[in-house]
Amino acid sequence: MNILRKWIRDAFGFSAREVNGFIILLPLALMIVLAQPLYHRWMLEQPQNFAAERKMLDSLVTLWQNNDTDTAKIGTPVLFAFDPNKASLKELRALGFSEILSTRIASYRQKGGQFSVKRDLMKIYGLDSTFYFRLYTYISLPEKKERKFEDKNSTVKKHRKTRVPGLFDLNIADTAQLKTIYGIGPALSLRIVRFREKLGGFVKREQLNEVYGLDSAVVRRLFEVAFITKDFIPKQMNMNEADESELSAHPYIKRSMASAIVAYRFQHGNFSRVDDLRKLGLLKPEDIDKLLPYLTVNE
Repeated sequence: MNILRKWIRDAFGFSAREVNGFIILLPLALMIVLAQPLYHRWMLEQPQNFAAERKMLDSLVTLWQNNDTDTAKIGTPVLFAFDPNKASLKELRALGFSEILSTRIASYRQKGGQFSVKRDLMKIYGLDSTFYFRLYTYISLPEKKERKFEDKNSTVKKHRKTRVPGLFDLNIADTAQLKTIYGIGPALSLRIVRFREKLGGFVKREQLNEVYGLDSAVVRRLFEVAFITKDFIPKQMNMNEADESELSAHPYIKRSMASAIVAYRFQHGNFSRVDDLRKLGLLKPEDIDKLLPYLTVNE
């Protein structure tokens, strides 16, 4: 040790105190320099356990494979004229409808539902508008309902009820019809149609008051000519299938509400009835009443 001390003092010109400090620091410096490569070598020799990551990836793959949403792959369709009130499941599948959509159409018919005009097909939850317009010309249904009036002889014609000029179905009217109302231009007519599409259809004419930019005077004019058929069923979302983004896209469902619905399903299972929405306590009773017509728990 004395020989080492003498060599350090002669080589570096250190004092006795500096030599002692150098001897203490030298092993520490060597340990620091050698520690990193030794640690890396030790880590490489350790067996790696990726069981948790593998389990997570397997779950994601299974979820992806079992994802049978309504936007599932639709095969190359063979387009032909069809009546949605009569078409079989095989015919619907051949047209390009997914298995779920075909089943929903059949279920809708079995429950007494009927397609009267082309647009009624959009009542089916999950039907993509692009796919609908591709089929539009092949749907063997009228574009609008024909309003029949009783034909009477000339002696009583003055008592016959006639249709008021300009009457139209609020859930079928296009922008051209809406623009015939004084006070509604291209922007407002498009806004009404888009709001109707987001809703899933108007169930009450009073919902027109919720369209941004539509003043009360214009709404009153619409009330005079627009009607909603008694048998109208709005497009409904399945509370047990729709994800958070689908739910929050509805004008009556905020993001927090959509998250709560999904969380409730995860914790308690599927909703047994639509009215169970009240259990969440996130909406006022009157707001829930507005939303209920647009929800379902059935396929």
